[in-house]
Amino acid sequence: MIDIADAEGELREVYQGMAARPIPAAYRPAHGGAAGIQRAHSLDPKLMALAFGATGTMHQGVELSWAERELLASVAARTSQCLY
Repeated sequence: MIDIADAEGELREVYQGMAARPIPAAYRPAHGGAAGIQRAHSLDPKLMALAFGATGTMHQGVELSWAERELLASVAARTSQCLY
C-alpha cells in the first residue's frame, strides 16, 4: 500500500483529487495521511479513481444526509458480506 506522502504520478493525482472532495471531519484520518480504504486501493490508481469516483458521486445531493448515505452503504456492505 502506498500512502499520500510516497505517491507519485497518476496515484498522486488521484490522491489529490480525493483530498479536495468535501467530507466530514470524522472521515479525515488524524495522522493526515490517506484513509486505510484509500491505501488499500493504492496499487491500482485507475481502479482507485473509478471506485472513489463512484462513491463520491453517491455522496452528492441534498436528498439524504451523509449519515443516511453511510447507513445505506453499511447495509449494502453487510448484505454483500464485504469485510472492510
